[in-house]
Amino acid sequence: MTRQTRVCAALLAAGFALFPISSANAQATAPKAANDAVIAKVEGTDIYRSEILRAFSTLPKQMQEAGFETIYPSLLERLIQQRLLIMEGRKKKLAESAEVKSRLVRLEDALIGEVYLNQLIEANVTPGLLEQRYADFLKKNPPVDEVRARHILLKTEIDAKNVIGHLDAGKTFPEAAKEFSTGPSAANGGDLGYFKRGDMVKSFADAAFAMKSGEVSPLPVKTRFGYHVIKVEDRRTNTPPSFEEMKPRILRDVGRTIAAGVMQQLVLGAKVERFALDGKPMAAPARAQ
Repeated sequence: MTRQTRVCAALLAAGFALFPISSANAQATAPKAANDAVIAKVEGTDIYRSEILRAFSTLPKQMQEAGFETIYPSLLERLIQQRLLIMEGRKKKLAESAEVKSRLVRLEDALIGEVYLNQLIEANVTPGLLEQRYADFLKKNPPVDEVRARHILLKTEIDAKNVIGHLDAGKTFPEAAKEFSTGPSAANGGDLGYFKRGDMVKSFADAAFAMKSGEVSPLPVKTRFGYHVIKVEDRRTNTPPSFEEMKPRILRDVGRTIAAGVMQQLVLGAKVERFALDGKPMAAPARAQ
């Protein structure tokens, strides 16, 4: 089975609910951008590039990973089939059916609530609020110094001093780590990657952060694990992301907070009666502190 065939099978299994439903009449009358190309014509009505891009964006992530060009033919066929279903349903006067009208009412209610909530969120999200949230983030996540180091772990101080002798004689640190270290990082030359001071036991961190890039500890460093010979490969300051990088996350978090507060206030300001499944009155849920 080819990759495209697998994609088509996945689309068939996923069903039409993957794609946003829009009527042929609405698509025909809606204003289009000048660069919104027609990608298909179905019984005289156009399907536009923006529609297939929107449909692609609604697919599950694992399907999107196949790539837009790979999935395009199958996705286009699904949109054509969907358009034909809509047309045939309209010919059958289903727009006037009780089922469709009932669903439209529920859909309209959901959309009204969603749009109103979004308006309330937008009204309460100000640049100052976003900047304050970013400032709070910086206080909790200040720039942090990091060290990248290698180490060779030995059982005794004498063994560690002997390894330092091998290094002084010209043996490279990765070679010595692979040959002598008893630690789990021996296989990759003792490389520990970048770490913060708090990531290591105090005596090890104090020694590593006191050293310069390229420097090897002149004496073994003792910890509860044994004796270490340390080489600092690099030092850097891990700076937090910029405001622009953080803005989408801040907006999401602020939006959730505002939404929760808005909905709580709506409930508190309304007359609400709650009943259990047996019809008996229920107490209002405890208010979040």
